[in-house]
Amino acid sequence: MKRLGFLCVLLAAVAGCGGAATRAWQRSAMPTHDRQAIFDAAREVLAAHFEIADSSFASGTIETKPQVFERQRAGTLADVRGAGGRWRRTASFAMDYDGLTVIARVAVRLEREATAAAVAVSEAAGETGDELPGPAARRATASARASEEVWMEVGYDDGLARELLAAIAERARQAAQGEELPKGQSPKDAAEETRRIGAQQR
Repeated sequence: MKRLGFLCVLLAAVAGCGGAATRAWQRSAMPTHDRQAIFDAAREVLAAHFEIADSSFASGTIETKPQVFERQRAGTLADVRGAGGRWRRTASFAMDYDGLTVIARVAVRLEREATAAAVAVSEAAGETGDELPGPAARRATASARASEEVWMEVGYDDGLARELLAAIAERARQAAQGEELPKGQSPKDAAEETRRIGAQQR
């Protein structure tokens, strides 16, 4: 519990530890009442970006496997205290009704890699004020704990979630109307084209 507490402090500059309890859903009304078409569209769009971990049409939910990516360090407290530069994101999809309208929800959870060695350095720093321990102490703790890896939730990628929703809505509309995606065009490209056309019309 102590280690978890320090990890939360380590990454609290980006988000709090309570983020896991309240998923940050982005919502959008779908252009069709056909739940099967919406669910199939969601699977297709998410599979173009992530690897599917679990899906259930009965519950109307899809969960992806975490996708690891790199992000530049920005000089935050977590950077200074040794958190890794690797991040990962996991997408979740769900659908329900608002009257007769099907509402699709997407959330993209962000996590950042943190090592137990980084936590040990943070603990040592906390014992002596805000100053970090010397190089020798940092090397000792890193050597003892470097093999341990921890992923901490740090927030949600709302922008990506909205892009996925737009792609799902467009694909569901096309499927419901019996349209096919142009050959060679991915769901992501279709969503980009839809946004471009919308921007030109504004």
